[in-house]
Amino acid sequence: MKRALLALTLLPTLAIADEVDDLIRAEMKARQIPGASVLVTKDDKVIKRSVYGKANVELDVDMTTDSVFESGSIGKTFTAVVILQLVEEGKLSLDDPLSKHFEKAPPTWSAITLRHMLGHTTGLKDYALVPGLGLADRWTRDEWIEGMVKLPLDFPTGAAFAYSNSNYLLLGLVAEKVGGKPIMELTKERIIDKIGLKRSFVAEPLPIIPHRVSGYLKQGGVLFNGLDIAAGYGDGSLINSPEDLAAFEMALREGRLLKPETVTLMQTAGRLPTGRKTGYGLGWFIRETNKVRMVTHGGNTGGFGASLFRVPSANLTIVLMTNMFDVPGDSIAQKIAEVYVPDLRPRKLAEKPDPNPALTAKLLATLQALAAGEVKDDQLDGEFAARLRTPRGQMGLRGMVLFAKVDKLTYLESEESEPDTIHRYRVSANGKVYVVAFTVTKDGRVYSVGQREEQP
Repeated sequence: MKRALLALTLLPTLAIADEVDDLIRAEMKARQIPGASVLVTKDDKVIKRSVYGKANVELDVDMTTDSVFESGSIGKTFTAVVILQLVEEGKLSLDDPLSKHFEKAPPTWSAITLRHMLGHTTGLKDYALVPGLGLADRWTRDEWIEGMVKLPLDFPTGAAFAYSNSNYLLLGLVAEKVGGKPIMELTKERIIDKIGLKRSFVAEPLPIIPHRVSGYLKQGGVLFNGLDIAAGYGDGSLINSPEDLAAFEMALREGRLLKPETVTLMQTAGRLPTGRKTGYGLGWFIRETNKVRMVTHGGNTGGFGASLFRVPSANLTIVLMTNMFDVPGDSIAQKIAEVYVPDLRPRKLAEKPDPNPALTAKLLATLQALAAGEVKDDQLDGEFAARLRTPRGQMGLRGMVLFAKVDKLTYLESEESEPDTIHRYRVSANGKVYVVAFTVTKDGRVYSVGQREEQP
């Protein structure tokens, strides 16, 4: 009898586990991901731990729970912690100008502060997308600095948010100067060793690391070995296990790395002069879906894609790690979170009479222009246009091409989001159905466009 009751109690948990397994396997198949590892904790207790596929395709090595992965830009959160530790110690101030700690800063960088850098509002070009300075290029630190200081800003400092690896590479150099050691040594001493992470490593090219997963990329549907990326900088140079990333997040939350008020600051979205939120704090993305708050950071390298994902209201943490370079880790992690947190699941919106057909026609024209790769100042808010004209923005713009043949928007709803309004529409494109959300300013210009495929 007791055994039967136990089996009934476990049924919902097993059903959720199966749903997550199905979700991950479907993503792996769709994206040609060789292998994946997922860890889910609820109230800081493991409720899901699974691995999938291959750690090494050529040698036919299965993924195991001992496998460790490059975590890419999740390392930015580690670098932010080191910088904020130095702030707490009085060795730095968030409002210090970069030029105070980096003597080669050109006059065009005079307005840049550490706060701008931590929050990606500097206007610095993302070196990862600059020919000759890119992630796969080979350069010395001096060569990087020499090339970087010559580049114009993408927009005036503080005027917009644009994610840029350059911010955190430079923050690593600031930490080195003030802390007296390279950023990776500071990270190891101040975080990895301090909280006892046993399976986190600095991703230098030489050491042999047990159970290190091989990374991959695909071109034309063909799998290739991933690219080696220069290691040792503050924008993402770590190898971790999922358990260690979860332990890092928990230690941060428990005040073992920073004061609670500093962690709150890290996880509060910045504000622009317009009053809009940037969606990024100091080393964390701050997202919201259906009024449910999420604190996340994804990471990609030349062969890996990962996510460290937290839903505070549910006390839920998800770590997803894969060995494919272009995997949008946060996007997949959110789908996993939706399995455990029903309030995150997309709402099925009913179609309604369009209250403003003229606005809808303008938004359709804007969507068609973006799908054609056109950034029109008369259609877009200046900040949005500035973001789209950055190299990273151009990459995102290419993703809009799927709406190239759209000739109709079906109205769903509008929602106030001060100082703007979000208008949602149903759109059919390439045989699929999407919900497209336009954020529109008070003067009728588009500030952002978001889309999500709608499931049947």
